[in-house]
Amino acid sequence: MYKAAAFAIFVVLVVLIVLISISSANDDGIPQPNDTQSTTAQGDGTSGDTTADLITSDSTEATSAPETTAPDTTAPETAPETTAPETTAPETTASETTAPETTVPSEPIDVPVGNTPEEIAAYLAEYPDTVLGVTEDAGQEYIDKLTFLGDSTTYGLIHYGMLKDGRNTKQVWTPASGTLTLSQASFATIVYPETGEEITIVDAVTRSQPEYLVITLGVNGVSFMDEDYFKSEYKKLVESVQTASPDTKIICQSIFPVARSYELLDSINNDKIDAANKWICEVAADCGVKYLDTNSVLRDSEGWLPEEYHNGDGMHLATNSFTLELNNLRTHAWID
Repeated sequence: MYKAAAFAIFVVLVVLIVLISISSANDDGIPQPNDTQSTTAQGDGTSGDTTADLITSDSTEATSAPETTAPDTTAPETAPETTAPETTAPETTASETTAPETTVPSEPIDVPVGNTPEEIAAYLAEYPDTVLGVTEDAGQEYIDKLTFLGDSTTYGLIHYGMLKDGRNTKQVWTPASGTLTLSQASFATIVYPETGEEITIVDAVTRSQPEYLVITLGVNGVSFMDEDYFKSEYKKLVESVQTASPDTKIICQSIFPVARSYELLDSINNDKIDAANKWICEVAADCGVKYLDTNSVLRDSEGWLPEEYHNGDGMHLATNSFTLELNNLRTHAWID
């Protein structure tokens, strides 16, 4: 009996050992695949997370792309800002275009009052066929026929919109810089308003054949040009215009006075300007054209440009003084 019991116990132990061995074998074999699967699962999971991150990133980029595009969208908005001055110019011009209608009324105007020194009046009286005298008001129609050639004192006619079409006027010829020195007039270029090209004065006259050309030049020249040099350059300019357009009526307008507050009185002052205006009158007489004394209507009793007549620098005219210039032209017209 004991043998049978011992045998039974032995069998049970063998079975248990076998079962334990099988169980251990399973435990040793499965973890590898399970770990691999787990790793793969983690890898997939990580890959999934990474993909999710990429999608999120793409999504973020896609979302931020419009934000990135936004500056591109504002870029065109910036462009109009660059052109805004050009866009607003017509609005400014529109208001300033009415300036000539206000300051140069269509109804007859009075002859501007001048302060002509006796010495200058006596000098001008020696040139009755050259100096334009008082006439009936020729009206705005006369002003609209004039082409103005000059330096920065002429450029103000554009800046303040004093002529027909305001700042878009085609009546003013000045260089792109806005100023012109007499000594350079024979080769300097002006902006030809019909096309915007920069061409010489002779080329502009040849193309345009203006009915009237008002020349206002010389204020810069008085600082360094003596009489012979000044008159020679001025005459060269007038004769070149006459050759290019024989029918053009040329009006040599006097140089304007400067104010007491002008900072460069050592080089440009009213004594020099008065002398140069005589030279201009003499050139006009020699060339058979006309001279207009506008200086006298822009000076006070002491010969200065009044402080209220300039734009703050003592030389360049303000709108009220440009009105006097234009009114002086209207009432001292060249009418055959």
